[in-house]
Amino acid sequence: MKKRILIISLCVTVLGILLLAVLFVDVCYRSAVDSAKSELRTFMNFFDPAAPFDEAGADAFSSSLGGARVTYMLPDGTVAADSGAEVAGQEREDRPEVAGAIASGAEFSVRKSATLDKRMVYYCVRTEGAQGGAPAGALVRIGVSLDSAVGYFVDMLPTLAWFLALDILCCLVFAWVATGVVLKPVENLAKEVAVSTGREIRTKYPELRPLAKLMNAMNEDIGSKNKKLKEDGRIEKLVLDSMEHGIVIFYDPASPVLINAAAARILRYEENEPIPLFAEDAEIADLLAEKGSATLYRRIGGKDYDFRFTAGEPNVLLITDVTEIMSAVRSKNEFIANVTHEMNTPLTSIKGFAELIAAGAAPEGRAEGMARTIIKQSDRLANLIRSIINFSAIDSDELPDYEVDVSELIAELIGAFEPKLKKKEIALRLDVAPHVVVMSRRERLVEILNNLISNGIRYNKEGGSLTVALTGGDCPCLVVKDTGVGLSEEDKKRIFERFYTVDKSHNGGGGGFGLGLAIVKKLCKRAGWRLTVESALGEGTAFTVEFCPRVKE
Repeated sequence: MKKRILIISLCVTVLGILLLAVLFVDVCYRSAVDSAKSELRTFMNFFDPAAPFDEAGADAFSSSLGGARVTYMLPDGTVAADSGAEVAGQEREDRPEVAGAIASGAEFSVRKSATLDKRMVYYCVRTEGAQGGAPAGALVRIGVSLDSAVGYFVDMLPTLAWFLALDILCCLVFAWVATGVVLKPVENLAKEVAVSTGREIRTKYPELRPLAKLMNAMNEDIGSKNKKLKEDGRIEKLVLDSMEHGIVIFYDPASPVLINAAAARILRYEENEPIPLFAEDAEIADLLAEKGSATLYRRIGGKDYDFRFTAGEPNVLLITDVTEIMSAVRSKNEFIANVTHEMNTPLTSIKGFAELIAAGAAPEGRAEGMARTIIKQSDRLANLIRSIINFSAIDSDELPDYEVDVSELIAELIGAFEPKLKKKEIALRLDVAPHVVVMSRRERLVEILNNLISNGIRYNKEGGSLTVALTGGDCPCLVVKDTGVGLSEEDKKRIFERFYTVDKSHNGGGGGFGLGLAIVKKLCKRAGWRLTVESALGEGTAFTVEFCPRVKE
């Protein structure tokens, strides 16, 4: 600390002295220039226009001025005579003082003379009339030598050296005093801080009280942070225990270091006891014995779990409830089975009737009926394939939305359903507000309307009714309501699943493929619209789509 104080104080004072010396040199130099200018003005007053305007006259005038340089020049700046050098006949119109005198009558200049190799102060004056030997407009220049600013600084160096030596001595004394007098209380305060152990720090020096206050505040802050760390630990434990995922951290399988509530519940863990599953499950026991990493699936208590073991120091087990994922896998398998069945039925009919017709074994008069059956089953198969493609294409559809008039679209589409409505004698009720516009795309809304109206006809009763209602406003709403067979509670839960149908016959008659409502659900979810269903068994079904502004997920 003493060395730092010495170095800092020495640097500050040395820089201060040097800066002061530079400023002093600048002031002295400027004062010398001003004095020289004043002296030159006085010298110019002694110029006698009647004196000879030649070398002798210039030397005589220079002698009377104590040796100042005197130059006589013609009006164009050509030297007529010079007391300081043999430059007669040379042109000087480019010199600042000469150019200024020619232009304005008089001019000063401070510069280094190329002829004398000295720094000079020049004063040049233009005469008015022809007198003596001087022509009209002749120029008279007087110059005196002047030390440069560097010269003044060099002259000051001895004095500056004494000041620097005195400065070093003063800095040494100051460092000793500062260390002994100023820093001692700081050292005492530091010792008190080291042994404070949380108690309040005090000092008798007023200058150090703010520091003591700051240290007390820091101690309080540290104390509050310790409390916060403890609270964070409590919250972390609470979060771990509130997690749906189970976490087990252990070195020895028989004594886990950390196990949260979810893992304890799933593994039936009792405190200070080994985890039963680790010993009862042979595959897990072997994995732990080999200290390997793996992922295992287990079904416990009617739920499916993913056990992800990560070997290390310590080992980690992450338990994830994958019941929904496994349900999706089962749904996928069911999807494949349904697709296979749905495709197999029309293909069997097509193949059988086609073989009969090809072999010429078709009964008399039935060939036309067989052909119609082949066409019908082909259409059914094509519709199934198209539905699957449409369902899969929704996720990759990135085309922009635009305004679609839903009212106009319903009016265009409803005519296509008239034959089916007449066939089942279903009364159609339209309650559509005009010019209801929704941000979407035409093909998406066509898919939604076609599927909802088709379902309303397919699952309706003979002689029933079908209502299609559309309201406008900030949140347009579409309702398709039928008086059909209705849905059970189980059906309502699964009605939007792929290939789930209320009619399980798969005979190609009244039932569909179970993809229509799945497509509607997927389109609504993608657009941020709300799709709901209200139904009771035997009392009909109402599907509602709320076309509210898009909600970003």
